[in-house]
Amino acid sequence: FTDDPKITAALARAFMRAGDFGSALVKLRGGGPSPLVARTIFKMLMRHGHLDEASALEAKVAGHYPSDPDLLELRALRVRQKPECLLELAEDVLAEDAGNAHALYYKAVALAQLGRRSQACELMDLDRLVRVETLSVPPDFKTPRTFFSELANEILGNATLHSDRAGHATRKGLRTAIFPASDDHAAVELLDRICRQVELYSGDCADHPFVAGRPAEARFTAWALVFRGGGHQRVHNHPGSWLTGVYYVRTPGGTGGPGTLRIGVLPEWAGDPPWPVLEISPEPGRLVMFPSFVPHDTVPTGQDQERISVAFDVADA
Repeated sequence: FTDDPKITAALARAFMRAGDFGSALVKLRGGGPSPLVARTIFKMLMRHGHLDEASALEAKVAGHYPSDPDLLELRALRVRQKPECLLELAEDVLAEDAGNAHALYYKAVALAQLGRRSQACELMDLDRLVRVETLSVPPDFKTPRTFFSELANEILGNATLHSDRAGHATRKGLRTAIFPASDDHAAVELLDRICRQVELYSGDCADHPFVAGRPAEARFTAWALVFRGGGHQRVHNHPGSWLTGVYYVRTPGGTGGPGTLRIGVLPEWAGDPPWPVLEISPEPGRLVMFPSFVPHDTVPTGQDQERISVAFDVADA
């Protein structure tokens, strides 16, 4: 079905997961002029930093997908030092898509840059938005140590574990392309427990703007991460998702916050945030969930022992 745009786009994404950006583009460019194919090409160019080539497709993408997060990113890059323009850009997207994660992120940034502290803090109300839980160990495992050991072994033995790739926040670390693997047991049990917690999320956040983006039918995507030494995640958010989270499997010891998760931190160009940044220490069994528009990063462990975690996104299906 060489002319089917959905299959063409899916095949290109498969090439991308395999790390073959060139073949992905070849398949897409041979897939006809459909808006979906154009959007997929645009997104891949953006993720790989080919901004000039992406700009050539901007009008076509905007005509069919005006609230696309990569489209917003391209336009925000042009005005991010002009907070009035950045706020207007974010508001335009939110008028089209009230819960758009990337627009909420840029709105919070613009409000902070404009000195509208109370409005920025109300939008980035981390005490209300961030959930921290300790998950119980599945009954199939005799002890927590047994569970964490098997889960760590499944992750370290995952055939798709690979080093940094374009389009991701991972730096000097490893990330799975497919998780769980077909023969994993502990990972499957873990994701089942995480999904139960996701279903309970929102609570007293019901009046927050991001709740408008809660998907009626959700797609749950998980991946595992392994860091040592200087490995970390740069400041980022998850533009195309609704809810994001991380579960810790193995963490290094020591003092000084090795591997600490920082929630609410902003990139240097955006300035200091007016809201307090949350710092959460990684501990095996700890689950952290927060809206996908909330920016975050991690502190390098500075140690040889692995920091192993499972991250996930909940997005519109």
